[in-house]
Amino acid sequence: MRARHDASNARPRGGPVPASEPVVSRAALFTHDALYRAWRITRRNGPSPGVDRLSLRQFERNLTHELGKLRAELLDGRYRPQPVKRFYKVKPSGKKRALSIWTARDRVAQRVILDYITPILEARYLPCSYGFRPGRRVSDAVEAVMRGYNNGLRWVVDADIADCFDSIPVMPLLKVAQTVIPAAPALELIHAWLHTPIAGEPGKIVGVSQGGVISPQLTNMYLHTFDLAITRQLPGTALVRFADDFIILCRHRVIAQAGLMLARRTLAGLGLQVNNQKTRIIPFDSGFTFLGVPFHAGGHGPLPGSTDNA
Repeated sequence: MRARHDASNARPRGGPVPASEPVVSRAALFTHDALYRAWRITRRNGPSPGVDRLSLRQFERNLTHELGKLRAELLDGRYRPQPVKRFYKVKPSGKKRALSIWTARDRVAQRVILDYITPILEARYLPCSYGFRPGRRVSDAVEAVMRGYNNGLRWVVDADIADCFDSIPVMPLLKVAQTVIPAAPALELIHAWLHTPIAGEPGKIVGVSQGGVISPQLTNMYLHTFDLAITRQLPGTALVRFADDFIILCRHRVIAQAGLMLARRTLAGLGLQVNNQKTRIIPFDSGFTFLGVPFHAGGHGPLPGSTDNA
């Protein structure tokens, strides 16, 4: 697979990768420093072992060997992700949420590519997006909501995207990646990870899995089109999106209704849809909860993990 480049010289925010982007080799991506840096983060955040049954502690016992072997396979093209373990967590609604566990070596490889693509994608993203972005937290999204309220935006489209991670179509996602990620090796690996088989589920691929190191970034990349549509076509409103949860703050109910219609239409074009059971239009002052934070007339309750009221 090769990246498709746009021939323009300028790179506006949210625009395609210009043809002048430097070629990035596998050796430049997977340096020893990059792999060790990725390992340090993986060691802090890693879940239980993948299909190889190799725990993080076992991986670390032979760290030099394991990272050396991984790097050699990545450089010469022999690397293949191992099948993904999947289990299902039952949500309060009774529906099942699929969670995936990758092997330690696959998590390290994904972290390297995540570190590479993050600054590229951050240069494109809009301020309305808060989830899984460096230096952005729930508290920042809460402040954005209150700014909208204080600016007179008192109608709320309160929504989330139904089964967002599992529902993102793989081929359209890869087409987006080809327009914004200049390194062919990174694109090839993303393609491989999206098409990784699920252990014990013949014929199924993991896609954008909850539990994948790179999945939240790929989700933000794909939903950037949604952010652009809402912010450009609904001037005078405020979109606040945190991964698959979002609200649109509007001045009037009729604008909120138009906003919800636009959101549905835009998501449908991406192969997604809103969760109808969790989507509504309400006056801000009637109260709602967003990102675990209760909002009410003139303010909000404590943030998750906090005992202080705002």
